[in-house]
Amino acid sequence: MLAFVKGLGIGFLCLLLFIAGVIFNVEFLEKKNSNQALFFSRNIEVNTDLKPDEFYTNINFWANENLDTKITLSDEEKNQITNTFSQITQRAKKDNFCSGGSFSIEPNFSYKDGAQTIKGQKLNANLECIIKENELDNFNHFLNDLNSIVKKSSFVGVSIPTLEPKFSKQLLEENKEKLYDKLLQKAYSYEGIYSKDLNKSCTLKTLKTNLDPNITPRIFAAKSNDMQLALPIVKDTKQSLNATALFVCK
Repeated sequence: MLAFVKGLGIGFLCLLLFIAGVIFNVEFLEKKNSNQALFFSRNIEVNTDLKPDEFYTNINFWANENLDTKITLSDEEKNQITNTFSQITQRAKKDNFCSGGSFSIEPNFSYKDGAQTIKGQKLNANLECIIKENELDNFNHFLNDLNSIVKKSSFVGVSIPTLEPKFSKQLLEENKEKLYDKLLQKAYSYEGIYSKDLNKSCTLKTLKTNLDPNITPRIFAAKSNDMQLALPIVKDTKQSLNATALFVCK
């Protein structure tokens, strides 16, 4: 009888130890595991549509046939060329569309049997111009005035430029700030999504961004008529900002 009671007591003690072990596993081990932080990262990308706000052109001046075949230039002829470019730069300052206007003249050589011979003169000069869309009419007036000045010269010719769309520095900076705002909003929105899906408290830990600097306007060519220019047809271009976001969930 004593042995039976003793065995019953040992069995009851084992049962208590088993129940205590189950409770410890459920209450403590699972709680400990549930408190372990979960770290994970993902890529996030946002973009905005951007339209060029400036148009660029390079007006080239060159030696016409008279200057191209002129062996030597007299002082009077040099002064005539100088006066032409003085008028060009003065006209350019009026609207302030362009920079540049300095020029250089140097001999153009031909070579035969090792001998160097002057065959004419080379002229190097240009104006770099940037305009806004609403300035096209005034810019065409400026081009016509340049053409009138050049026509009076016996030695200078001028090219018909084309307008190329570009993004101003200010526009790119403003758009970059918009992209950063959109990226932060999107990144923080995932905190709520992951907290709900994982039944944990998820927070954004780090955000490493990478802005794509290579953005080129999408254009279709526009025709020029004499010195009258038309704006090229431009379409919106997407600028993207992507980042690697690190989240921690507890």
